[in-house]
Amino acid sequence: MEAVLSFILVIGVLIVVHEMGHFLVARKFGVKIEKFSIGFGPKIFSRTVGETEYRLAWIPLGGYVKMLGENDPEQVSPEERDRSFSALPVSKRMAIAAAGPVANFILAFFLFTAVFWVGIPVLEPVVGKVLPKSPAQMAGLMPGDKILSVNGIPLSSWNDLRKQIETRAGKTLHVIVKRGNVALPVEIVPRSEIGSDLYGEKVPQGKIGVAPQGEIRQVRYGLFDGLGKGFLKTVNVTRITFVSLYKILTGAISSKNLGGPILIAQMSAKAAKSGVVNLLIFMGFISVTLGVMNLLPVPVLDGGHMLFLAAEGILRRPLSIRVRELSMQVGFVILLTIMVFAFYNDLMRLFGTR
Repeated sequence: MEAVLSFILVIGVLIVVHEMGHFLVARKFGVKIEKFSIGFGPKIFSRTVGETEYRLAWIPLGGYVKMLGENDPEQVSPEERDRSFSALPVSKRMAIAAAGPVANFILAFFLFTAVFWVGIPVLEPVVGKVLPKSPAQMAGLMPGDKILSVNGIPLSSWNDLRKQIETRAGKTLHVIVKRGNVALPVEIVPRSEIGSDLYGEKVPQGKIGVAPQGEIRQVRYGLFDGLGKGFLKTVNVTRITFVSLYKILTGAISSKNLGGPILIAQMSAKAAKSGVVNLLIFMGFISVTLGVMNLLPVPVLDGGHMLFLAAEGILRRPLSIRVRELSMQVGFVILLTIMVFAFYNDLMRLFGTR
């Protein structure tokens, strides 16, 4: 039950923000909004405010904003034509289509920024375990040692240490270690081992044979530093998401990494249990993923609509209804296939076969 409630909270917020992006930009351009729906399928309830029907539907896997003249421009009455989506120039229609994903990126930026303001958990570079016959043991490292710097570069987290080691297999590292109240110089030569990179690919990495102690501290940033960190985090997560999708599509990494609603529900429940900060971080990652997925040039997604509009701008006329209908059908099949495959992966993980 907790997983379901966490899923509804996380996905609900992201869908509302996404559709609100479309809604606000369309209203800015004077388009009549007929429906604003959170969810698909039969409605749970609806209420009409002004000229717009606001709906909550049973299937919480998306939403939509129905605009006048979006799908049937020929059915728009002459007196309302100026308020129809189809009457807008291509550039404004493209802005409306892009507004949903952009809203998700903006939300992720504010979520990550809030985390940096509140305090982000950082794992201290303190050794908790030294493996036998490892480079660390041969160099004399001991549990409880705090690693202050590598090759003159100060460390503030265990992640900083990992980055310095993984790229320097076979090279001598000049390390400063704090043991008690004494700073000791140590030389370590990482050995090359096969490990997993950020995308799950097997690559050679430098290893010294240590594990962290697990000591965590909260690092808080000021107003402008937090904004800068939040922006960089959003850009970095966006880049990683695009690269991960590309690697899945090209087969560089396994499609088994693709997750669906069950995985999101499980992860959102874990994030919620571990505290507000982790929940905000998780929501930021999912918001970026939603934004990136919707930018894919697949009909029925925002990226597909933008592709149609770009073609219209180049050809100086809309694509034929037949072409658009066929494209939408193909896009629906592609999207349905991805969703079914992601759900299958979720079930395999759930029953312990992956």
